[in-house]
Amino acid sequence: MPRRAAGRRASRARRVRGLRRTGSMGRRAAARSWKHRKPPHALDARTTVEADRDGKCPMSDSDADRMGAFDAVMWGIEDDPLLRSVIVALVTLETEPDRQRLTERVERLTRVVPQLRQSVIGNPVSLIPPRWETDPHFDLDYHLRWIALPAGENGLHGVLRLAEITAEQDFDRDRPLWEMTVATGLSDGGAAIIMKLHHAIADGVGGMMLAATMFDLTPEGADLGPMPDAPQPRPSLDPLQRLSAGIDYEVTESRGLLQSAVGSGVDVLRRVVTDPAGSLQATTEFALSASRLLAPASTPLSPIMTERSLDVRCALLHTPLASLKAAGKQSGGTLNDAFMAIVARGLRSYHAAMGAEVDALRVNMPVNMRKGDDAAVRGNAWVPARFALPLGGRTATDTMRDLHPVLLAARTEPALPVSTVVYRLLCTLPNPVATVIAGGLMKGTDVAATNVPGPPFPIYVAGAKASRIVPFAPKGGASLNVALMTYDGSAYFGITMDPAAVTDPDLLVGSIAAAIHEVTDTDA
Repeated sequence: MPRRAAGRRASRARRVRGLRRTGSMGRRAAARSWKHRKPPHALDARTTVEADRDGKCPMSDSDADRMGAFDAVMWGIEDDPLLRSVIVALVTLETEPDRQRLTERVERLTRVVPQLRQSVIGNPVSLIPPRWETDPHFDLDYHLRWIALPAGENGLHGVLRLAEITAEQDFDRDRPLWEMTVATGLSDGGAAIIMKLHHAIADGVGGMMLAATMFDLTPEGADLGPMPDAPQPRPSLDPLQRLSAGIDYEVTESRGLLQSAVGSGVDVLRRVVTDPAGSLQATTEFALSASRLLAPASTPLSPIMTERSLDVRCALLHTPLASLKAAGKQSGGTLNDAFMAIVARGLRSYHAAMGAEVDALRVNMPVNMRKGDDAAVRGNAWVPARFALPLGGRTATDTMRDLHPVLLAARTEPALPVSTVVYRLLCTLPNPVATVIAGGLMKGTDVAATNVPGPPFPIYVAGAKASRIVPFAPKGGASLNVALMTYDGSAYFGITMDPAAVTDPDLLVGSIAAAIHEVTDTDA
């Protein structure tokens, strides 16, 4: 929105305060959504976690039939398999879930969230984003799998190995882009659920909102009423109809971009006339911001984490959530400051132990764009912020204080809101060209980091209490991804590593574990 010169600084200050409140993935807003969400017994054919004003599932209207620009780019660039965007989440259970109840709950979920029954249909030579179309041969048994882990492989190590294999495998692109594996026979008498979701369906926050549909607040659960009707495939379009629909879409999108550009031009002209000095400063700030976000960087800053492969190694760590919050507060910052300080100090220690010196690493951190009424949006609502993460700081408190302004600046980059326009332009390029450009932005990333708020209370899956929820986020061209999930008073770190880049995974995990102790030790 245009801003008058007199109100520009005040408006920006309000925006900065808002981003401070929400954090990188909207922690407080999402926590409120968990607290006030509809209980599972309120689910019916029209709603999952939240309904819009018309009582419809936000992902079920006709506007959701075609991929958005960002999703289409992330989907298309997977021609380079190093850029795959697969989200894996691990839920461990204290006991084994009731098979019939869980199957019925997942069946219901696929009926109220259409994309879980849809596959992606597109033309590889078309410049129009592909469409989501209901799979007429949808088979729940293909997507929901049950396995009994054998003795000797039924501990946490075996579960993590199963998560690694799941993350390494690509989706069958002719089917809906999700899988769920329920592993039983664990040595502690419990079970594990490994959920796999393509990033084109949802981001971390949106994925948790989808998963919430499976969760109960009590072991008994509730009667959800009649099973909703399954989505029905629409009549198939012939090639001529598809071409016509694509042209209509392109005309509409181009008109929107043109109107946006014209409107922006008028706004800029108005500001130049009323406040020439201020508009020049704002334009300069925007240009510098755009150059930081979009400058090609295909070479990592790390001298040792340079190779890339399709292999995955997974590890998990945890600490009391209260300790992490206290650390951020003591330093005058936030929980996210404490989290990123752990990442920074862990990676600094790892490099030192490997005999390498490095002052900063390039980080890719998602910034949640959900605001106000959009807090319940379940799909993708984020843009990537890319910046150099300094690894200095004599003490953990020093590191948190040093990182606070860096992280705040990354979340408030002036050019972040126009990232969607950039991805829309990438959509108009041939896929091989878009893949090269996106690869130039992603493959030079050393580490990806994200934090996602989970339920602040115990949850149950088909009668079984969840003991932990751990995210394993996609590497997306980076050497590793460190993801934080909070659940029921604990903070869980899911570490996804590329062993070609992280040649000593145990050392890295130990370094991050030591950094957790450093940061949460309030006397450090």
